[in-house]
Amino acid sequence: ANMNDKPLQKTTREDALALQAKRAAEMAAYRKTVDASACKTAIDKLANAEPAEVVDAAVEAAAAGATLGEIGGALAKEDAFDTVMKPVAIHRGAEAYEALREATKAYTEKNGTPPKVFSANMGPIPQHKGRADFSRGFLEVGGFDVIGNDGFKTVEDAAKATKDSGAAVVVICSTDKTYPDLVPPLAKLLKDNDPKTTVLLAGYPKEHVEAFKAAGVDDFIFMGANCLGLMQKLQKNF
Repeated sequence: ANMNDKPLQKTTREDALALQAKRAAEMAAYRKTVDASACKTAIDKLANAEPAEVVDAAVEAAAAGATLGEIGGALAKEDAFDTVMKPVAIHRGAEAYEALREATKAYTEKNGTPPKVFSANMGPIPQHKGRADFSRGFLEVGGFDVIGNDGFKTVEDAAKATKDSGAAVVVICSTDKTYPDLVPPLAKLLKDNDPKTTVLLAGYPKEHVEAFKAAGVDDFIFMGANCLGLMQKLQKNF
């Protein structure tokens, strides 16, 4: 995620009305350049064209100066609708994520720093780097400040560093092979330090999921995770 992304400029109803007025003026000016009689004749021809003649008639109408709206209206003239469909609310796919960033921005302006997530990287760099990098990108979608490190040798060191960071959320990063020995004691230490801490695990080792939840893991970051849903849930911790 690009933490330096700038939000899109928001438009208002006044902006929309101004655009409509501008387009109306442009259309009025365009009308003066068109032979109205020839244009109407072409549109009428299109409206009454046989299916095999529709494309050619539409081209002729466009050449005569008909607008897309007029061409579409002529083509739909004979259409009859027995059922009226309620339109789906239109929105951009990124809006929900932009709302996440806005919430993070508001938090940052109020508190002076963005919400922190501590990356509890266990073991040497090759052991945790893949999942630590994936988790960082995953969490930065929400605008969170992910605190990284080169890894810890013991769960005690990781728990202490997490506490010292002041982060309300921590993500444990290592390998499936090491998790059975690392996750239960580390999750317990993290919860003992602060029961309100949200503990995430990078990965989703199916055979251990329930045991890790019982040990204190609250959620998982992996390829199949609901990024938006998890980010929204995490924001409630800040």
